[in-house]
Amino acid sequence: MIQVNARHTEPGNSGASPTPRQAAMLDILVNVDDMRDDNPAVRVGLDVASRHNGFATGLHVVDVFPSALALPDAVEMLAMEEREARARDAWWGELCRKRGVRGAWEVIRGIYVPLLARRSCMADITVSHLPDQKDPYPASLNYVTRVLLASSSPMLLVPSAWDKDFRATKILVAWNNTPESMRALRAALPFLREAEMVYFVDGTDEGVAGFSPPPLPVRDWLTRQGVTLHAVQQFPANNQVGDALLDKVHGVHADLLVMGAWGHSRITELLLGGTTRHVLENAALPVLLAH
Repeated sequence: MIQVNARHTEPGNSGASPTPRQAAMLDILVNVDDMRDDNPAVRVGLDVASRHNGFATGLHVVDVFPSALALPDAVEMLAMEEREARARDAWWGELCRKRGVRGAWEVIRGIYVPLLARRSCMADITVSHLPDQKDPYPASLNYVTRVLLASSSPMLLVPSAWDKDFRATKILVAWNNTPESMRALRAALPFLREAEMVYFVDGTDEGVAGFSPPPLPVRDWLTRQGVTLHAVQQFPANNQVGDALLDKVHGVHADLLVMGAWGHSRITELLLGGTTRHVLENAALPVLLAH
């Protein structure tokens, strides 16, 4: 069951038709579970759109539990939630106008994880929230982090207590020579190019010569992309990488962490822990992740 409602918003005097030479817009999808002005994901998503010529789509998912549809009044309750969410299009439009960005408001009814993952495939970055640190379940089972594993776009996840503007002046990149970390780097390029300081920590496991994949020439690639690295550090591959990584984030006062998600078996991460899970459960800053 999928139902979609979309309204588009144009800021101020932006009614002119785009010219052939107009720069491509960054497509930002903001996952709006909580429809309020001070929602950190909302504020960060609109900050990104404002600073990086972005189109900001606010999305509210009306979550459907198929087993609950047999309950009395369940369908009507879902319909009511959907109507209330659709009525928030003017709220989203006003937020976009205040920031001077183009945007749209969408409401989708259906099963949360596959719907959000499918819709996010159209976005360059999906902005949502980090798992609540008070949640008794592992971060690996959280709705939003499950979306990461379902062929979604890269995700910029924001702590629930984040109350700052999103400027990303100091960025820490956690690199481990995987396709996941490369996809995260690609998504972070708009931020990396404008950052004042970029710290690069390399946790690549050398593996077995002749069998393990050779190191990707990522530092040369970053130079070609206009990114200057201000510090490079090798990180040992051990069971304490998550703690060491967040200690490094704190030590350099980073305001964004960029990393790949679940570079090895997710089952291993779920059962035994791991860097991704540790960061998701303990990060106090926005994290840009890609799977």
